[in-house]
Amino acid sequence: MKHHLLTSILLRNYFLLSMVIILVFIVPIFPASIIDHLFDVFFTLIYLSATLTVDKYRKTFISIAVVLMALLWISSPESLPVLYVISKFLTILFFCLVVVSFIRMISRSKEVNAKVILESINGYLLLGLMFTMLVALLMYYNPEAFSFPDLSAEMVRPGAGFNSYIYFTLVTMSTLGYGDVLPTTPAARSLATFISISGQLYIAIIIAMLVGKFASQKK
Repeated sequence: MKHHLLTSILLRNYFLLSMVIILVFIVPIFPASIIDHLFDVFFTLIYLSATLTVDKYRKTFISIAVVLMALLWISSPESLPVLYVISKFLTILFFCLVVVSFIRMISRSKEVNAKVILESINGYLLLGLMFTMLVALLMYYNPEAFSFPDLSAEMVRPGAGFNSYIYFTLVTMSTLGYGDVLPTTPAARSLATFISISGQLYIAIIIAMLVGKFASQKK
């Protein structure tokens, strides 16, 4: 029974990881005509799979996920801007809660196994998606907050360029910083700094926990 439960949890984590990888690394290369619809589809799948990977307060996560999926498909930045902003704030909250849940599960695990490794990776990538939403919101209110080379201030529409936001966020989280995208306002610089520090802190904390658990496991 315990083995069956562990296998089920692993499959849920593998599915979540697959959906996030497709969203982050594969969807952005599709033609612009269908990319927005693909983002909606895979965000829906991520909401669903993320609720299945948490171990506590699952009903609360499911309730938030259902609301998010409804807002995702009915809200429009052009015709329903208020709902659009609400959906983005709820998505940020949802991903934040999921990441915190992953960190809590990792810290309470007694050994380093496939489940813990998957939770660590999923937590990092979902943290990136959470920060991507913050970048998108900032660009929604001020299209000149970041100097995206492929998006001029006149061409930016709400929700456009999400693949560019993902790219900037993950590059900033890793502190790689190519320099092709620059924060141009105080709020954007503060957000970029916060993303960079948070990404490094997550890696440092999680690796420290994994190494400590692995060392004690060996003993």
